[in-house]
Amino acid sequence: MFQPLKEFKIGRPQVYAGLMLLAFLGQALWVAGSRKFSSLEFQYVESGLPQRPGQEYRVTSPLTGWVAALPFRLARQAAGDAMSQARFVPTPWMARLPFVAFGMWLGAALWWVARRLFDDAGGYVALGLYCSSPAMVMIASNIGPEIILAWSSFGLIYTAIGVAHTLYAPPRKWAPRIVLLGLSIGFALSTALWSFTLALLALVFMLYLAPGRRLAALGVWLGASVVGLAVLAFFSWITRGWTLGPHGLIDPKISSKLLQTLNFVFADGYFDVSRRLSLGSYLLVLFFIAALTAYGSWARARYFGNTAPLITGFSAVLLFSLVPAIYLWDATLGLSFVFLFIGGVAADLLETGFGRGVSRILSAGLLLRAVLGLLALSRWIGTSV
Repeated sequence: MFQPLKEFKIGRPQVYAGLMLLAFLGQALWVAGSRKFSSLEFQYVESGLPQRPGQEYRVTSPLTGWVAALPFRLARQAAGDAMSQARFVPTPWMARLPFVAFGMWLGAALWWVARRLFDDAGGYVALGLYCSSPAMVMIASNIGPEIILAWSSFGLIYTAIGVAHTLYAPPRKWAPRIVLLGLSIGFALSTALWSFTLALLALVFMLYLAPGRRLAALGVWLGASVVGLAVLAFFSWITRGWTLGPHGLIDPKISSKLLQTLNFVFADGYFDVSRRLSLGSYLLVLFFIAALTAYGSWARARYFGNTAPLITGFSAVLLFSLVPAIYLWDATLGLSFVFLFIGGVAADLLETGFGRGVSRILSAGLLLRAVLGLLALSRWIGTSV
């Protein structure tokens, strides 16, 4: 076992996880380098660059704009003074590379959380579902807020859960946790203001997990919220704020169409969910139905580690569907939590007498899903403009 740092060891599980993430990286770079820029992507890039007089955008996300403009700023600096006034555009894969990095970061975070909660088996299943997900590859190879919001939302929820578990430590040790949770809140708010709803959900989890320290939990959450607002103010300042106005970004629109978002598990196919879905989408649904059946009929599977991602996955999608002004593919915000839920239930099933059969079904299903995912990505590249 290789141990480069005192608290970090590299053994066989880390090597396997790293290989899976490299497969995800290869898919994301392939897609990022094969697609032309869309007009919406340029909107996000330009929202992070110096604004021309009278210029307006139909997109608004300070952190997304700042990240999207970063490769363009670096490319202009590398081009030198001779091209300082020109609109120098980096290659597509270079322009989308920061978003690919967020996709890798989210995958690593998913593996880390799943392995801590469900051991190696749960980690492999959750990460395998993530790395074979066309939807996650799509948003990680596209300039837009989806992958940043999926990353920050996942971090926000599980940082809050982790903080709640350590509230019985002396108060002097709370400061780093407050800062870490505050950064999670700030990054989410800087991507979409409506993510304050997920911050409230995180508070609910904290209060549930610390029944004897609820006042402390509230104090930590309030302190973290102050840090988060400071992060929001910083990114709003450097990107000239919310161009659509806060009212349009937090005003919910309740309609009967909200119920249609409950089928977000089917969205693990095309970026434009109105297109024909890939077979891999239905394969994920089969995994989810099997996990949900086991969860509902088997008391051993009904515990907080499995319940939290199930609740959060549906809550995130439903909450963000209320605000159409933020131009999000909201279905993808719940997928990482669904992968974690399936991984948790699968880990429980693998410990039963049916473990060998479950292992074979999972292995075959993940392999088939990976092949179908590549085909779906190939078709998406061919139809993109």
